[in-house]
Amino acid sequence: MMLRESFLESYINTKYVIEPVINIRNEGQIGKPVQSSHDLASPINWENNIIEVLTKDSGVEAPKGVLAKEVKHIMSISIMVNGKEASFPTEAWLKPNITKDSDYLSWLNILKIYDKKKNKNQLAIIQRLTGDWKKGENIEENMQAQKWRVLYVESDKQVSEEIFSYIDRGDHLLGVKLVQLSSQSNSFIGFKSDISYLLPNILFPIVYPTGIFSVGVILLIIGSIRFFVARKAENL
Repeated sequence: MMLRESFLESYINTKYVIEPVINIRNEGQIGKPVQSSHDLASPINWENNIIEVLTKDSGVEAPKGVLAKEVKHIMSISIMVNGKEASFPTEAWLKPNITKDSDYLSWLNILKIYDKKKNKNQLAIIQRLTGDWKKGENIEENMQAQKWRVLYVESDKQVSEEIFSYIDRGDHLLGVKLVQLSSQSNSFIGFKSDISYLLPNILFPIVYPTGIFSVGVILLIIGSIRFFVARKAENL
């Protein structure tokens, strides 16, 4: 399973070049103050396409998530491409007063994709469609309930949509890679299995049990030798 994940990772990295459009993590240069980005507050112009992210506050307070430290509201997010709504509005739990792009982090992000084989550029708008984990809820159930949407914007102004869940993510390899790079998941996810994030490295399943077995055999031999030596000494 770990080899399969490694192969799929290599396949995607060989086929695509993926870059962020906005500095949503607010990463600054070393030694310089971090500048908050506000790209989502105004239309984004890419390949003569105009992308807008519009939010509408419902005024309803969102359920308290496990890691929530502040009050959030349930908001509606609409993605406009060239003045037209690209798809149905989605729900997000956001701060009432959005001041920077990082406020959207884990709910929405935008990446650029270059398909090496087709020599084609795309813009991907990645959105998480499920809410934050709430206190007292089952972690495994929350993980499997995750769902995402990716809107692909082409240079010829065409827009396509991809929706997939945690359960069927294995059929959406590029979508999973986009979710990983855009931080749109409540947990670390793999293409078909999450085992790569659960074990330290690919050799761990082999080295750990083999190492423990070897140590056990050595201790057994040492113990046996000491036992027989002690018995022999008693008989003298």
